[in-house]
Formats: sequence, structure tokens, C-alpha cells
Amino acid sequence: MLTYFSARLVYARARLGELLARQDGVTAVEYALMVAIIALLLVGGLFALFNTVSTTYSDVGDCIATEPAPQDCSPPGP
Repeated sequence: MLTYFSARLVYARARLGELLARQDGVTAVEYALMVAIIALLLVGGLFALFNTVSTTYSDVGDCIATEPAPQDCSPPGP
């Protein structure tokens, strides 16, 4: 009879240890934080890229609109 109770106690302790060792919720939170940080970096990078491309297109448009082309519209040298 004692071996039955000790076996049940060992089984219950093992199951409780498994439940305490699982970290599914922590993993989900870590993934959510990683996704949020990546999204912020992407938004920041796209914003910087948009500003650079917008400025370049504005400069090219200004150079095309002026006749004859001013000195600052010449292509950059090597």
C-alpha cells in the first residue's frame, strides 16, 4: 500500500514539475515583443527611405523644370 502512495506522489510531483516548467506564455510574450520591435524598425526605415527618395525626386524635378540646366543639376563626378 505504501508503494502505491509513493508512486502516486512521484507521479503528481512529476506532473506538477512539468506544469511549472512550461513557459508557453513567456514565449508568446517574447515573440510579440520581437514582432513589435521589428515593426517599429521597418516603419522607421521606410520613413527614412521615403524622405530620401522624395528629396531626390524633388531635386530631379527641379532640374528638369529649369531651362537651361543650372550648374548644380550636373551629375556627380567620380
